[in-house]
Amino acid sequence: MGVPLAFLYVEIDTMAEAILTLGLLSKPEQRKAVADLKARLTESVAARSRA
Repeated sequence: MGVPLAFLYVEIDTMAEAILTLGLLSKPEQRKAVADLKARLTESVAARSRA
């Protein structure tokens, strides 16, 4: 089928899009993208706790 297996099971469209997009990247690029996303989440949570 040419898509990551997880794509077939996810129920949220934006998560499916993220899975497809990550699947197009090399493994090192995938790790960096996930690390960047985690960093954004950490920053967002910290900003909310200061508000």
